[in-house]
Amino acid sequence: MKKVHLLGVAAALMLAACNPATGNRISLTGTVERDIDSLSISVMRNDNSDTLVARVPVVNGQYAWRGTADSACIIRVYYGQGSRDFYRFIGEPGDIVLNIPLEGESFPSGTPLNDSIHAYQSNVARLNAKANELGAEVRAAQTDEERDSLYEEQRKVWHEGNFYRADVLNRHTDDIFGIYLLRDFQLYNYPERIEEATRKLKENFPDNFWAKMVGDRNEGLMRGFPGRKYTDLRMATPEGGELSLSDVVPNNRYTYVDFWASWCGPCVADIPNVKAAYEKYHKMGLEIVGVSFDNEDANWKEALKKYGMTWLQMSDLKGWRCAAAKVYGINAIPSTLLIGQDGIIIARDLRGNELAQKMAELLEK
Repeated sequence: MKKVHLLGVAAALMLAACNPATGNRISLTGTVERDIDSLSISVMRNDNSDTLVARVPVVNGQYAWRGTADSACIIRVYYGQGSRDFYRFIGEPGDIVLNIPLEGESFPSGTPLNDSIHAYQSNVARLNAKANELGAEVRAAQTDEERDSLYEEQRKVWHEGNFYRADVLNRHTDDIFGIYLLRDFQLYNYPERIEEATRKLKENFPDNFWAKMVGDRNEGLMRGFPGRKYTDLRMATPEGGELSLSDVVPNNRYTYVDFWASWCGPCVADIPNVKAAYEKYHKMGLEIVGVSFDNEDANWKEALKKYGMTWLQMSDLKGWRCAAAKVYGINAIPSTLLIGQDGIIIARDLRGNELAQKMAELLEK
């Protein structure tokens, strides 16, 4: 194997979010199954952009690179033209192996943190494969009893995977592996299990894009977590006035906050369910506040009229940049909150008939 040595990149590597590391020599080698003649080595900066370190030739299906780093950081190895065509490893002292397959995932090994990545991703892949196998069995089940049993097994595997991911993140809040994990975390699955971890990562890596973005979003998700007191929102109404959740919640037995937009197909599809619940339970103590993620005033008001949404409405007409998205960590709609008169959140993301069912449970006792 022909080796290509490129030294003296410590200054570039220091641009990334990192913790001190002893020693500074990094060796990266691997095989390449793709039909390419070079790889690009880039350091991930705190703002999630890249600093190109080197272009490394691929010779006879192999490559090699040497560098130095005064601290551990995340490095991307680009193998194609697209912005997503890369694999990642942690640049820490030692001999690291990262193979570039023809397709599919690839994970590094050879140093402590990179071995942790390999073990983590292998376990996640194993659990995902097991859940997918059970999913296929659920679809092929011949009886309801068999289907329910298999589905329960699948749910246990999902929960096992969620707990495993959260456990690993909670053990890496003071090293760069924690930042590495944040990029692929699905927060909606377990915000409460990683609340402390994301808070610590924000504190330990205050300038890092992923630590701040994921930390802020998880804090928002937890503001909407059942059992916690709601956070107030104040926005304009279609009539030109202003409305706050605090104007509504104390004066109604239950307040349903519906985050939606006129351009959101699933939101529009759910309007008949919301309308039915409102018509049945409004006089019994249910109030609804629609919080629109629209950008255009005309589109918002036209949708209200078209779909007969007669309950309370408000919006700041900032789309995904609206206050509601930031306060409650919302990155997908429809999303909902059900709040009691005492200000405590009872449920989140009720959809379809779930609102009517919850109201029947609460108001028809």
